Amino acid sequence: MPGRSIGPPDRIGDENFNSFDTRVLENKIVFIMKGNMGRKRRYSVLSITGNGQGLAGFAVAKAPEVRTALRKSKNRAAQKVIKIEVCDKHTVFHDFFCAFGQTRIFVARKPEGYGLVCHRAIKTICKVIGIQDLHAKIEGSTNLQHIVKAFFLGLLQQITHDEIAKNKELIVVALRNETGLKPQIIAQPGYCRTHNEIAKNEILNYTQYILGDKIILNKNKLVPSFVNSKGYTLYLKRKEQVRNQDKARINMYAFSGGLQNNNVFLK
Repeated sequence: MPGRSIGPPDRIGDENFNSFDTRVLENKIVFIMKGNMGRKRRYSVLSITGNGQGLAGFAVAKAPEVRTALRKSKNRAAQKVIKIEVCDKHTVFHDFFCAFGQTRIFVARKPEGYGLVCHRAIKTICKVIGIQDLHAKIEGSTNLQHIVKAFFLGLLQQITHDEIAKNKELIVVALRNETGLKPQIIAQPGYCRTHNEIAKNEILNYTQYILGDKIILNKNKLVPSFVNSKGYTLYLKRKEQVRNQDKARINMYAFSGGLQNNNVFLK
C-alpha cells in the first residue's frame, strides 16, 4: 500500500481537488486496550496530497476499517495544504539540514536531470510537490512520520535567492557546470553594497550562510582490511597486464598508422 495513489481528496463545499494526487506513505495496524472491550484493533494511515506545483499537505488518520482510514487521511491532508517554493520548477533553492526527534536529514540541491536519490518517503513527497532533482541522506531514526515532518520543516525554512540578496545587500551569482561556469545573476537587491562597506569578518560563503554558520562533515570512506595484504598485491600485479587493454589496442593501432589514411583523430 505505501506509495500507491488513492485519488484526489473529496470535494469541500465549492472547492474541488481535481488537480491533486494523494499518495499513501504508511498503512499499519495499531492496537489499544479498552477496559470493557479488551484489545481493539484500528488502522493508522499516513498520506500526503499535492498538485505537483508546490501545494502539498499531509495528515494521519485512524479508523476501524481500512477504507475509512484512507478516506479520512486524504481529506484531512487536503485541509492542511501549504505552499512550498520550488526553485526553477525542479529542485530546492539550496542545500539544507533538517531534523525532527532522532531523525536527521541532509538535503542537497542537484542540477536538472539528476533525479531523486533519497528515501522512498522523501521521493514520494517530492513527486507530489513537484521536485524532480534532489539528493537526501537520512541519519538516525527512520520513523516515517518523523521523516515527513523533518523534511517539511526543511522545505519551509528555505531561503529564496531574493531574500538572500535583500538580507545581505549583495548580488547573488550562480556558477554552474551546465553553463560552462559562466557567471549568471539570479538575484539582485534594490541597493547593493560596495566592497568598502563589507566587513572583514562577514560570512560571504554561500553554503556556510544558508546552513547557519555550520559546515557538513564529510567522512572519508573506510579502507578495506585486505588492501595491504599479500594476496591483494598479487591480484593487482596480475591485473596490470590486462588493464585498459581495449584502449591500449586502439591507441597502438591509431599511432602505428592504421587510421592515418581515414583522417580520424583519437584522443
